Amino acid sequence: MSSKQARKFRKAEFISDEGGNTIMMFGLSFIPVMFMLGAATDYTRLTITRAALQQGTDAASLAVASKMTNDTTLDDAKKQAQVILRSQPKLASATVTDVTITPDKRTLCTTSQMTIKNAFMQIAQIANLTPSVTTCASLAGGVDPQAQYEISLVLDNSGSMSSSAGGVSKMQALRTAATSFVDTMFSKAVDPGKMKISVTPFNATVRAVDPSIQANRTRAWVDTAGNSSIHWRALGGKAAATAAGFTNRFDIFDKLRARRSSWDWNGCFESQPYPMNVDDTPPTSSDPNTLLVPYLSPDEPDGYYSTSTGAYVGTNSTWNSFDYNNSYLTNDNPGSGCSGANSQWDRLTKVCKYNISTSAPIDTDTMGPDGYCSGNASQTVLRLSASKPTINTMIGALVEGGNTNVHEGILWGLRTISPNAPFSDGTAYNSDKVRKIMIVMTDGANVWTSRRRTVGGSDFQAPGYYSFNGAANVALPNGIKGDGVNYQTLLAAAAPNNSTNFQSTARDAVDDLALQTCTSAKAKGVEIFTIGFSTPDDQIDAKGLELLQNCATNVDHYYKAENASQLNLIFSQIGIGLGSLRLSQ
Repeated sequence: MSSKQARKFRKAEFISDEGGNTIMMFGLSFIPVMFMLGAATDYTRLTITRAALQQGTDAASLAVASKMTNDTTLDDAKKQAQVILRSQPKLASATVTDVTITPDKRTLCTTSQMTIKNAFMQIAQIANLTPSVTTCASLAGGVDPQAQYEISLVLDNSGSMSSSAGGVSKMQALRTAATSFVDTMFSKAVDPGKMKISVTPFNATVRAVDPSIQANRTRAWVDTAGNSSIHWRALGGKAAATAAGFTNRFDIFDKLRARRSSWDWNGCFESQPYPMNVDDTPPTSSDPNTLLVPYLSPDEPDGYYSTSTGAYVGTNSTWNSFDYNNSYLTNDNPGSGCSGANSQWDRLTKVCKYNISTSAPIDTDTMGPDGYCSGNASQTVLRLSASKPTINTMIGALVEGGNTNVHEGILWGLRTISPNAPFSDGTAYNSDKVRKIMIVMTDGANVWTSRRRTVGGSDFQAPGYYSFNGAANVALPNGIKGDGVNYQTLLAAAAPNNSTNFQSTARDAVDDLALQTCTSAKAKGVEIFTIGFSTPDDQIDAKGLELLQNCATNVDHYYKAENASQLNLIFSQIGIGLGSLRLSQ
């Protein structure tokens, strides 16, 4: 074979060799296989990132929606969502691209995205992937459509509410904020009949019922027989009252009203003996101490200086050095057949002096028999109502005056949503699909005014006197519960004729009553929000704010407002936050 023929043979052999084709085919297929494996890796990263982005966006939507108020803007919501989104794991570079809010403030939707750099797909000139997700958080009609709401608004109406809160008075700010809250709740209610709200204005006492309705004086839960242990404690005792012709305090008011028409019962009650005054004990005639005793501030021993007469009331000037604040009758009333009392306690408690004639000397320059109980009809508790106009009219008529007793406000606020008397308007505690909510707003600390050089040690407020001629006050915690302090014993030292101001100890006692009432309410399933309206010029002290914090259901249920705008924002936030928040997309 010639060399030329040999070369032709080898060329043909090479072309027909199939082994070379296999190697070439493997080499050509390696590139797309590797690309597919790389793309799968990039896709896995995309899936993981999308899941994290979805979870983070869900969290952002829920968080922003839970704090949404009527004043929340799209820009505000987007900024808040951005901060929350980037705080989630693996989402430091994620971006909120869009936020929408429905006009009724019931739904907030958030759209977000995050760019990830591809590792292998760049070969196909796909440098990045940008997953995007959208999620919506919605309130089910603003409230749970299956639930019934019983909301108790407990609102401070003390005199300090007249002070400024940034352009308006604190009372004006409260009226605006509370009205807005009511509007919010009813606008979100699917069934308005399931939305009921009560209003309990409070200062040193609570005007619980309308005194002009005669039936309110003879209710089964009122101590009409005068058998409660507190009924006659500052009025000489039951035997003396019976001898004077009095069956109950309404009989005394009848005599006083005949002398001066405005001296009639104003609808308040004294605080019951402890612990009935903290645990919503149902009133029953079988236990007179559970019944409610009409508030009557006793005529105190003569010695009050009257600016209207320019002299001390009464005929015995030896009492001028004492510190009594409410002497509206003379101790020895002509025609009463009541004389001869010598000690201050006797002069305070002799019940026969209320048998006055229509011409008996009186002093109109003092508080009178209604003492710290408001005579303003607009301050009467509004029982649970499903009428928005009725509720808002009540709020709009609130006025300020008097001292502060948060305990009385909380106790009567609880009673408005209780299934027990005196109102019996609430459903049973811990009922399925019933939310019992109490919102307590106050601008100050508890005040029980001290009176040195008296046999009571204080003004006569809802709990009575600090002590009764040195005897313990049965309305106070006795050391068994609360912080273990025996306030009854401590405050008994405030009388008679002490020279020490016991107001701090008295405040501690009322604080303890308030806290125990909150604890009792929470144990019954009541959700409690508290608001301290503490303006820069009229601040609530640390102890007062601590009471509100401890009274609230938890730290998220406590708020502090420093001006009118903040108060309105807080009420709005509570109103919107009461809905059942859920992810709807």
